[in-house]
Order: sequence, then C-alpha cells, then structure tokens
Amino acid sequence: MLSFRSEQRLNRIVTHFILVLSSLVIIFPFFWMISTSFKPDAEILRIPPTLLPVRWNTGFYQELLQDTVFLRFFLNSLIVASTGTVLSTFNSLIAGFVFAKFRFRGRELLFFLILLTIMVPFQCYMIPLYVLAVRYSLVDTYAGLIFPIIVSSFGIFFMRQNIQTIPDSLLEAAKIDGASVWGTFFRIITPLSVSAIVILAIFQFMTAWGDFIWPLIITNSRRMFVLELGLSQFIGEFSVDYGMIMAGAFVAILPVVTVFLVFRRYVIEGMTLSGIKG
Repeated sequence: MLSFRSEQRLNRIVTHFILVLSSLVIIFPFFWMISTSFKPDAEILRIPPTLLPVRWNTGFYQELLQDTVFLRFFLNSLIVASTGTVLSTFNSLIAGFVFAKFRFRGRELLFFLILLTIMVPFQCYMIPLYVLAVRYSLVDTYAGLIFPIIVSSFGIFFMRQNIQTIPDSLLEAAKIDGASVWGTFFRIITPLSVSAIVILAIFQFMTAWGDFIWPLIITNSRRMFVLELGLSQFIGEFSVDYGMIMAGAFVAILPVVTVFLVFRRYVIEGMTLSGIKG
C-alpha cells in the first residue's frame, strides 16, 4: 500500500506526464509546419522524413514576400478581420449593455432567441445570407465579406454576462449626476469592461481571420480572396507545393499569435470575468 504522500506524488507525476504528452500532440503539427517551410523541395519529399531541415532554406518566404497576389490576400484578410472585429465587438457591447441593464417587455424572450442562434451551425443559414448578399449587390465586395460577422450572438451573450456584474449603483449615481445613457455607456460601462472587450475582440479576430467557407462562397475574383483561400493557389492539378503552403500557413498564423501575445494579460483577466459569472 502506498502512503498518502507517495500517492500524491504518483498522481502529480501522472498528471504532468499527461499534460506534457497532450502539449506535444498539440504543438507538433505547428513545429512540423515551420520546419517544413525551411526545407528545400527535395528534403520535403524525402523518405524517411527529417525532423529538422538538413539544409535551411528561406526561399519560400522570399518568394511569398515578392508575390504581390499573396500580399493582396494578406491585406484582404487584415481588412476583413479588423473591420469585422471592431464592428462586432462594438455591437456586442451595446447589445450586452441593453440586455443587462434595461428592463423592457420581451427582453428575456428576445435574449433567449439570441441564445438559440448560437446553437445553429453557419451552414444552416449561409444560403439565405448569400441570397441576401446577391440582392444587395454585396457579392465579391469587402462589405459582403464583412456583413455576416458584424453581429455575434456569442458576443452579445458574453458582454451581457460581464456587464451584469457591474453594480447598478454606479449607473444610478451617474444618472443622478446628469449623465445621459450614452455618457453612462462610454464613461462607466466601457472602461469597466475593457478586459471583456479585449478577450471578445481576440476571439472575433481569430474567427474572422480563419474563416474559409463564407469567403469561398461570396468571392468570385482572386483579387478579393482572403488568405485562407489564397493558400489554395499553391495546389495544382497534378502537384502540391508543400513548401509554399507551409510558409504561407506560418505567415497566416503570425497575426493571430501576435495579437494573443500582446493582449495575453487581458485574455487571462477576461477568462476570470467570463460569461460564467452573473
């Protein structure tokens, strides 16, 4: 029989082993992508494969930086993801404020209907969205790429749950001091919701940046392709340029990783103040 202390030590060892193993499983595909992007073509197809490049090659990245079409794809993704994130986060903040601090007839029913839409997959309503885009001439435009993401059901729910934790006494004090509804929103609600705003913006940016299905449907010309679609240009009819795909994929994840590293403090705070409260 193991002693209590020995059993605790064994449990700790097993737990750390599982965590390390899980981390390696998650990290390895990214490591392989980066490693492959620095290998020459002959080494990429080598059997057995090498874990690290035998001869380091930066040619794929040089080619990407000289490819004006690829840079246009990157710019399109940046415009769509940034604009969509700003609009979606702002709309979610306003809607969350309304649902959290205003009392009106049908509020609970309307919020319940919004929650129901979170459970509906995008594939179920992308055809009506496309019909709407055709009707208003949004096909192959930035507006068409952005408009499905300017309203987020999850964002409304997330902000509503966070704003509910703000004491009503602060809003009442602001009202007594003569603050308008918009003054209360910008001077009290927004500053006290910075962590939640940042974490929602990061999630929205990641979602918009990695979107593939909607851009595939709404764009007709290569000039409007986003980065996720642009990577498909390296897949030919009879061959696949693995080096360029891996280099392009690595470039594609850099903005998301950068945003996360810059705002990681807010991510932790946002998780602490997440929608499970209230």
